[in-house]
Amino acid sequence: MPLLISSISHNVILMAWCMLTSFIFTAEIKATVALIQLVVKYTQTLSLVEQINTDHLHQTTMENIQSQADPRAESPVEPNISEEFRANLRSRSQKIQGARALVPHRRVTLLLLGLLNAVLLITAIVLIIFCANANEYQLLTPHSAVASLLIERSYLRNHSNTLKTQQDAEETLVKEKENSVKLQLKMKQEVRISDTLRRRVELLHKEEDEIIANIDVIEQSCGSCPAGWILLKSTCYYFSLPEPDAKKNWSDSRADCIDRGGDLLVIDNLQEQILISENIPKASSTSGFWWQNGFWMGLRDTQSRGTWMWINNSTVADTGYWREHQPSTIGPQTGDCAAFFYFIDTTKTWYNGNCQDHLYNWICEMVAKPLE
Repeated sequence: MPLLISSISHNVILMAWCMLTSFIFTAEIKATVALIQLVVKYTQTLSLVEQINTDHLHQTTMENIQSQADPRAESPVEPNISEEFRANLRSRSQKIQGARALVPHRRVTLLLLGLLNAVLLITAIVLIIFCANANEYQLLTPHSAVASLLIERSYLRNHSNTLKTQQDAEETLVKEKENSVKLQLKMKQEVRISDTLRRRVELLHKEEDEIIANIDVIEQSCGSCPAGWILLKSTCYYFSLPEPDAKKNWSDSRADCIDRGGDLLVIDNLQEQILISENIPKASSTSGFWWQNGFWMGLRDTQSRGTWMWINNSTVADTGYWREHQPSTIGPQTGDCAAFFYFIDTTKTWYNGNCQDHLYNWICEMVAKPLE
């Protein structure tokens, strides 16, 4: 916009100069015409003066000749001729004097007009050259309106390209952010999978350590218990793997024990309670609640609320080996089936859970085969 204003101002000044040139050139033409007219008049005046001088000289000559030829002769008409001649002579003498008086003034005027004409002519030529150069400069200079528009168009085009580049960069940045979010989610998933695998490896190491620690017992139980079972005293026990994907409800857990040739755990005395507490897998918590990591036992109160009975139809004596505030009758951790969870106090490991909804690990038992 500033370039356009500058171009318009430049054009206005140029037009003013060209108009002035036209005016001066017109004035110079008028002065030339006036000068020519004065020259013509001056020439006519000089011709008149020369004619008058010639007539006067001729008349004077004739008079001299007549006076010399007959100075005494007189004519009746001589007075009249002499008077008429004198009148004409006086008139011509006045014209000659007037013409002679005008000649010096007209010479000065003619000289001044000639000088003025020369000045105007030189000024007109200079201005014409300036206008020609200015027009050429106007066509070439970047301050012209066309050049200004071209510059502004180029600026707008470059600005448009800049905006497009910026928009492309913003779109690329958005895509990069989306890819970054996806990558972060994928990394979190990988971390969770890695943690799960790490926990499984830890469990395998623990099982390996337990197997090494109980190698003598295992060797003694060879042939007495099926593979994967542990011989404790005269009974074989099976502890399911404490993994989230392997957990079952109470009914499915009992069905698995029956398929393996045994049944869910039934604790007959304190010695067996302590034996199970010392050998149960001590899995780390994989959820926000401790009771979700226990093991189902063959104990429930489905027949009579508050009366807990083993699956072999024997009733629990006294209070059993319940944890404090168990069995629970309020909150999410309530139900009619009992589970076993490791605790430092080996006599306080029982709690209750929902038989169908809660998914726990489980403990199976069967009578060991006699050694052959």
